[in-house]
Amino acid sequence: MKKLLFLLSLTLSSCSFFIKNIEDMDHPKHRAVNQSLSLVFSHNISGETHPCGCRNFPLGGLPQVAGLFKKLSDTSEVFYVDTGDTFFPSSVIPLSMKDSLAFAANNLALGLDQLGLKFFVPGDQDFALGMDFLKTLANTRKFEFLISNLKDESVIKHRRFAIVERANAKIFLLGFVAPDVFNNSLSEQFNDISQVLPGLIEELKLAGYNPDNKYHRLVILSHAGFDPDETLAQKFPFIDWIVGAHSQSFLRFSRDVGNVKIVQTLSKNHYVGNISIDLKEKKAMDSYTLHEIRDDLEKYLTPNPFRKFIDDHKSKMSTIQLAEQAKMTNASVSPSNSLKKYKTAVNCIECHKVQGEFWQGTPHAIAYTTLMNVREQNNLHCIKCHSLGLGDPKGFSAAKNMVSFKNKPIIDYWNQIHALSSEVKSVRKLDNESIKKISKKWFEVDKQSGIKNNFANVQCLNCHSNHDEHPFNADAPDTHDHKMTQVKNKCLSCHTGEQSPEWYAKDEKTLNEKAYSQKLKKMSCPLI
Repeated sequence: MKKLLFLLSLTLSSCSFFIKNIEDMDHPKHRAVNQSLSLVFSHNISGETHPCGCRNFPLGGLPQVAGLFKKLSDTSEVFYVDTGDTFFPSSVIPLSMKDSLAFAANNLALGLDQLGLKFFVPGDQDFALGMDFLKTLANTRKFEFLISNLKDESVIKHRRFAIVERANAKIFLLGFVAPDVFNNSLSEQFNDISQVLPGLIEELKLAGYNPDNKYHRLVILSHAGFDPDETLAQKFPFIDWIVGAHSQSFLRFSRDVGNVKIVQTLSKNHYVGNISIDLKEKKAMDSYTLHEIRDDLEKYLTPNPFRKFIDDHKSKMSTIQLAEQAKMTNASVSPSNSLKKYKTAVNCIECHKVQGEFWQGTPHAIAYTTLMNVREQNNLHCIKCHSLGLGDPKGFSAAKNMVSFKNKPIIDYWNQIHALSSEVKSVRKLDNESIKKISKKWFEVDKQSGIKNNFANVQCLNCHSNHDEHPFNADAPDTHDHKMTQVKNKCLSCHTGEQSPEWYAKDEKTLNEKAYSQKLKKMSCPLI
């Protein structure tokens, strides 16, 4: 634990100039209007400060959320809360990526502070670096932790409940973390929600809460999941709103259980929920809106201070990622040198010329340029779907060895490659001939540079399976159905609902088979 705290302190110290840059900014103040209050909420941000650049129509990002809040603040007071799974992409993070993910989490906390986050309910993913990480945030950030069911009140700085009083309205806030969202001993830190809620209601009554008062709202900020929230609503029908998280149940409209309204949004700030409260009207007049966080929202805050924040974030993140990957490579004694590497597209094209010509006109052929153009070229989360063989002994382990040279590496190789597409804003919007032109020039640069293996871009073996001795292996031919199942599984491993929502139903979870078939047909190589 001491070692972890030491490493964490190094990461925190590396963030110091970002803290100064952001906190010194002259941010526009949200103008409080007594007539209405917008109780806006997020959750399941999973450490994302900006869109990754993969989606056809990008959603999310701190600059865009800041623009939304500025737009809302012109007519309403903005009161921002978050219900957890916010700072890390999962509850367990690989040690090899601890530095970069810790940096991202701390920088995201800075950003949420500047957005005006008031109360935060932690989720299971937020404990990925342990309680000590969260203690540091609780002691250094302006937003407050709201946890109403901790067994040991002294374990972290927090509030048990909060009261927001505006005009005729009083909003009583409770924050709950369900014990069963954890798969470890952390579950023992939290009391069962249903057991402690009656006692908390009595505390709120002593503080002025009256469930019969039409101007009093009881709002539960819950990190439990939709089903437990629904059970809670059935058991305690006097609750007015439950702002949920954890299960990522995408609710375009509130799910009503009697008079209790349950709301959730999708992950990574792609949507922000907004409970609109008229401060002079009774709570029956409250309404719910879901805001889609599109790029054009950024312009509502001009100049937008979060644009520089994101640029600085990417630069520092790239440096940390390269350092991590260097340690990974140096620490590993890989037996992969004795293994045959994956055959790259240049090998396949030698025999499959027609298919190669087709592939070179598809966005797959220059998929890695998307990462270069949004400065994510060292992000392993992104590289895995924009290259061949990441983390495989037959492929590569770090961004720096994605391309290997027969001779001494040429220092300006990546500058040459980047120059091929630096003016391209979206690979998807290029016509086939323009893509093919870039791809063929890339092949020429590889040949001139003495490239031995180039695993960049989505290549033949990203979709197809191939024996090491192909075409001389004597294995029995695979069935067509089995091949198509394998291809589909490979497609969907990268084209998830989050990255390719146009392939899915509105919940971004249920595959639209017709849409998938159309995409497959468009990308399938000719059979001749």
